[in-house]
Amino acid sequence: MKTNKITTIVFCALIGSLTISSMLNPVKKSSETENRELAQMPEISVKTIFDGSFEKGYETFITDQFVARDRWIAVKTDIERLIGKRESNGVYFADDHYYIENVSPDKEVSERNIGYLSELVGSMKDTHNVRVLIAPTALSIMSDKLPENAPVWDENGYIDRLKEASDGRFVDVREILSAHENDYVYYRTDHHWTTYGAYLAYTSLAESLGFEPLTEDEIVRTTLSDEFYGTVIAKVGLSDTRDTLEKFESENQPTVSLTYNLGEKETETLYADEKLQTRDKYGYFLGGNDAIVDVTTSVKNGKTLLLVKDSYSHCMLPLLANHYERIILLDLRSFNMGVGTFVDTYLAKQGVSVDDIVVLYNASGFADDRYLIKLTK
Repeated sequence: MKTNKITTIVFCALIGSLTISSMLNPVKKSSETENRELAQMPEISVKTIFDGSFEKGYETFITDQFVARDRWIAVKTDIERLIGKRESNGVYFADDHYYIENVSPDKEVSERNIGYLSELVGSMKDTHNVRVLIAPTALSIMSDKLPENAPVWDENGYIDRLKEASDGRFVDVREILSAHENDYVYYRTDHHWTTYGAYLAYTSLAESLGFEPLTEDEIVRTTLSDEFYGTVIAKVGLSDTRDTLEKFESENQPTVSLTYNLGEKETETLYADEKLQTRDKYGYFLGGNDAIVDVTTSVKNGKTLLLVKDSYSHCMLPLLANHYERIILLDLRSFNMGVGTFVDTYLAKQGVSVDDIVVLYNASGFADDRYLIKLTK
């Protein structure tokens, strides 16, 4: 009894001292390891105390700001692997050193998003060349590498429903990616497809849109880094596996000029070299996620592509730049205008005619995106 009491006191003292250390530590705005914003100290007021929001926010704040958080996550993962667990913090320990995220999209949100997509296609199909490419993730394409009988979200079933909602305008890339699953089409440590995976999807998209894709012989492959540790492995705090990051360009890659967020920033490149010196190396493509990026290329064919997208599109953009004079990318998570309003009002007033509209997301990201109502406005 006395021993148990001493153990309890020591444990409580340890937790207490770590919590105090966390409170005294400088507050971090973001985690480079996890590549995300960290919770900040919540507002304290009579209202937030009584409605419980302060308590909830403070718990998240302490968890995110816990001293030596990254190291504790790694220790937890090591212990779980030692006792034979197949998963930690929502990440499966898969075969061939793959770390595959087990996503669980919000059912209500994912259902609504099917309807939003159907409404967009229905409103645009008679006036624009619309295509929908919802990319499968490693969860379905690399499913044979998952632990046996691992419970997973039915990604294929969800993609089938999106395909049906797309009214014949769906570009299904599951077959081509599955045929090349052993050719490094998904990162081992990150949730994105590799640039080669994006290239394979690009060939299918090009054929559907009616232009000839670049062949592999016409592609110049450049290795950017062989020390890429992605967002998925960061969730378990490990660094025992790393990926290779590449870019694909044509032999005669067009020159470009980019305008970010309607004039906030301008550049002459699709790449952010400084990102290669950080943990977020995938941010090399476009520099990250912005509400709107307007790309003008040296291709003189008068064609404009509107790309409604998530970050899966970023490493494909250099390939698409070979086929359009102008590409406008919209990220609806931060863009404060509906797609229809943007096309029919904002662009129309400028005399800009959009030839092709492509909706390009990864399946789990699309299912869980709470901003896709903007597809309908």
